[in-house]
Amino acid sequence: MTSYRKITSNIAGKLSLLETYLFYCLALCSDCYTMESYIKQDNLTNIYGIKKTDQIREWLHKFESLGLISIDKSDIYGQYGKFNRCSYQLDTEHYVLITNKLYDEPISKELKGFLILLKCKCLNGTNTTLYSQNRLAEELGLSKGTISKYINEAEEKGYVKRNKKGIHLLREDIFLKTSESQLAIIKNVYPEIITDEDLARGYVV
Repeated sequence: MTSYRKITSNIAGKLSLLETYLFYCLALCSDCYTMESYIKQDNLTNIYGIKKTDQIREWLHKFESLGLISIDKSDIYGQYGKFNRCSYQLDTEHYVLITNKLYDEPISKELKGFLILLKCKCLNGTNTTLYSQNRLAEELGLSKGTISKYINEAEEKGYVKRNKKGIHLLREDIFLKTSESQLAIIKNVYPEIITDEDLARGYVV
């Protein structure tokens, strides 16, 4: 199974930290190529790590209203009668690549959500953002205090570093540097030879 998923940078400025982490969880439960998911809401609730399915349902509908996913309902007939099955098609416009390793990191859902949003604001093909903390607050729709809190926490735990050249994500095993343009160009030239896995693992530079 491919170890990374495409996360649209369109989530930045639209979702809270917890909502961002749910979007990532939904992506992990999606086909790595089509980014379509048939995950049941109960299962997604368990994967996310809360007991309130209603909260997950509310957030999924918010994603739909923002154009981040499309939800399709279909009738399924089984041994015990008819039931509805939902499928979710995730937006992949202007995406970044994040591996499934983030899911198992021993940090809060909020910090995971923040790191995902930070990746969305990195320069194309890099793990560096040139935005100041104040500008990040504006871009992500978060308070300056929230940005400061999670930048400090991420730095303390070894996920980012700051210097005069910007804010840098350090975990290249989680936040992949391969740019969308590189993927498109290489796959168009070598569609049968180069796989997504090859690109993600850095076999092509």
